[in-house]
Amino acid sequence: IHYHLKWNASKKEVVKDDTAKTAWELSEEWKRIRAERDSLIAETDWMMLSDTGTVSAAWKNYRKALREIPQSQDSVKTFADIDWPDKPSS
Repeated sequence: IHYHLKWNASKKEVVKDDTAKTAWELSEEWKRIRAERDSLIAETDWMMLSDTGTVSAAWKNYRKALREIPQSQDSVKTFADIDWPDKPSS
C-alpha cells in the first residue's frame, strides 16, 4: 500500500495528494516500459557480437527504435500505450 499525502497548512491536517499519486503511478509504468525495452534489446545482443560482423540495417533500426522509446514516446502514460517497434523478420 502506498500513501500519497501532504500537509495542508490552512486546514492543519494531512490530506490526499493526487499529484504525487499520479507521478508515482507514471514512474511505475515507465519502470515496466524500460524493463520490457531492456529485455527486447537483450534478446538481440548476440547479433551485435556475431562472428560475421554483419548486422542488417533492419535489426540496427529496430534496436535504435527500442533505445529511443523513452525520448520518442515520453508523453505516453501507460505500458499499453507504447507503440513498440516491429521485430524484423530476418
